[in-house]
Parts: sequence; C-alpha cells; structure tokens
Amino acid sequence: MRLSTHRLVAVLLAALAMGMHLAHALELLPKRQWPPQLYLAVQSSLYSLFGIIGPVLEVGALVAVGALAWRLGGATPAARRTLWSAAAIVLALATWAVFVLPANMHLGAWEASSAMPMDWMRWRDQWQFAQAFIFVLHLAGFTSLVSTMTGEPPRQ
Repeated sequence: MRLSTHRLVAVLLAALAMGMHLAHALELLPKRQWPPQLYLAVQSSLYSLFGIIGPVLEVGALVAVGALAWRLGGATPAARRTLWSAAAIVLALATWAVFVLPANMHLGAWEASSAMPMDWMRWRDQWQFAQAFIFVLHLAGFTSLVSTMTGEPPRQ
C-alpha cells in the first residue's frame, strides 16, 4: 500500500472512531437531565449499532495508525506525532474498558430487570463523562495525526 493511501485510511478510521465519541460528548448535558426511564430506554435502544460498528472502527483505527507509526519509523516529527496518535487511541480504549464497559454491564442488568438502582446516576455519569473524555483523547490523537500531513513531506 502506498504511504499516501495508508495515511488516508488511518485518518478516515481515526475520524470515524472519534465521531462516535463526539456524538456521546454532545449528548452529555441533555442526557443528565433525563428521568431514569427515558435514559434507560435511549441507552438500551439507540446504541446497538455502536456496539457492532464501534469496535471495528476503534481497532481498525488503532491498527492503521499504529502500522503507520511503525512504517514512518525513526525519530522524525511525523513518526512521533503518529505514534502519539496511536497512544491516544490506546488510552481511549483503556478508558472505555475501565469506565464505560462496567457501566454498560450495569445498564444491561437494569434493562433485564426493568428496575433502576438508587445509584443509577453514578453509573450514568461514569458512562457519560468517560465517553466525553474518550472524545478528548481521540481529538488530541486525531489532531496529532492530521498535523503530520501539514508539515514535512512524507517519507517514502
């Protein structure tokens, strides 16, 4: 694969992965105002495709950006910025595993029982704020990745 094509694929996958988390970040404030029944109904229905497509985009972005960092190699600014982009995606995935996944598991239990626990707002906030933080990580990584295309010419 040509380097320019590899960069395009990496940028597209990184942008699509970031876009999912932008949606969550934009929903943060309104969803914190919703009553428990509405929150549960939306969380358990709206995001079904996120769970299917999201991992493909996230892992695809990590593989494409990580491979691009390896391909650029060396201590060039472009290689360092691309490596930072890959690291940001890794941090985003780790944040998802530590904060979002446990909240998802609680949400699934509520959906099955149709009962919201007393601490449901804690789990709602953990899910919402973690998703917003993941967006910030993706944005930083995406910015770093795109900055490699605005400076030095790519190494072939």
